[in-house]
Amino acid sequence: MDDSRLTQALALLRRDGPLPARDIGRQLGISQPTVSRLLASAGDRVVRIGRARSTRYAAARDIGRAGRCWPLYRIGPDARPTLLGELRALAGDAFHFAASRPAPAFVHADFAPGLFPALPWFLDDQRPQGFLGRAFVHRIAGDIGAPDDLLRWRSDDVLLALLRHGHDQPGDLVLGEAALQAALQAALSDEGTLAPEARATHYPLLADAALRGEAPGSSAAGEQPKFLANLREDGGVRSLVVKFSERSDTPAGRRWADLLHCERIAADVLHDHGHAAARTDVLEAGGRVFLESTRFDRTPVRGRHGFVSLAAIDAAFHGHARIDWWRYADELQRDGWLDAADAHRLRVLGWFGALIGNSDMHLGNAGLVLADDRPLALAPAYDMLPMMFRPATSGEVVAREFSAIAPLPEQLDAWREAAHAAQAFWSRVVDSRSVSAPFRAIAGHAGESVTRVGARYAA
Repeated sequence: MDDSRLTQALALLRRDGPLPARDIGRQLGISQPTVSRLLASAGDRVVRIGRARSTRYAAARDIGRAGRCWPLYRIGPDARPTLLGELRALAGDAFHFAASRPAPAFVHADFAPGLFPALPWFLDDQRPQGFLGRAFVHRIAGDIGAPDDLLRWRSDDVLLALLRHGHDQPGDLVLGEAALQAALQAALSDEGTLAPEARATHYPLLADAALRGEAPGSSAAGEQPKFLANLREDGGVRSLVVKFSERSDTPAGRRWADLLHCERIAADVLHDHGHAAARTDVLEAGGRVFLESTRFDRTPVRGRHGFVSLAAIDAAFHGHARIDWWRYADELQRDGWLDAADAHRLRVLGWFGALIGNSDMHLGNAGLVLADDRPLALAPAYDMLPMMFRPATSGEVVAREFSAIAPLPEQLDAWREAAHAAQAFWSRVVDSRSVSAPFRAIAGHAGESVTRVGARYAA
């Protein structure tokens, strides 16, 4: 009889769960003590969620041959791992995260019980995405039995990828013991690191490999062709995301080269104006321009810092999908994700991007430093460049007209600060001998537009 009732209880939880004990008892026609005995006899097939009167029960779910629960680790700046908690798969494609120590930022608001309808939001940025993500999928899909097309991946495919191959994803989180061991081994190994003087030889080879889908690395987002690299330096290892242009003897290649030089200039300008930005350097080799962007989620001793994109936070808590950064900053501050100073910085970055023609300012191109407690710190700026001038998908370089955007009244202070930085940006592009003459002319007109609008709203 108990076996029959347990089968009924598990079927009920798979269909309707998670459920409190009273609902289970009522639907099965059994007493509360009988429910308690049944659920206890189920072992790890049933997951308890919450405490006291808020306790609910859910049916666990096996994923392939990977089991039903896995430890989630954090690798610290010193490269030492700590256990953050345990992730469990539940019926209905849901998941439960049980933190091993207080981590209110991870289980906030509707997710306070640790229950998530799909993979938890704090793992969203570890999903394969962009140029490198497609190459990652192509390499590992067969191993995990997933489709070769990233668009057809489900949460279970992502989870299996993280368990088996997720040792070097963005941020500081690592799921499962196998991925952690691979991450720790990689931190102890010098394999694959380059001496700075070897870049001119190796970067063109790595670019060719990336275009064939062979480049090693994580699923760093973004569609611009790129690869990952590690440079040996006196202070340790510098981890890089390296974007590269098409060969610069074509109009499209020359334009992409100009844009990568602009990204370096934008990072320098932001830094000079008091805004943290990823360190960037430019190298020309093999007929291409390479932009090195130092990973701010990695440390010289192979340690890590946390990271979560605004896209992941928005998808979990707000649901805008697309919103201007300066508008979203208000909401993030109101809801406790950012303090007032970082919310202001995000507003300035949003306006700066608009005033330098960055048409690719989706929420995946800004992020926070993921930590246990809120508010979170704003991550350094990255991917900041005048993307409105990129070549068309056909490869043709199309003429586009830039017009500076006027401020909203309530955003005037942030706009003025951004406009001052944007004027400096366009001026430096005009003066750069690394940028082509046609694009320096574009920069001159754009700078004049910012100056004209800025004069109208000067303090």
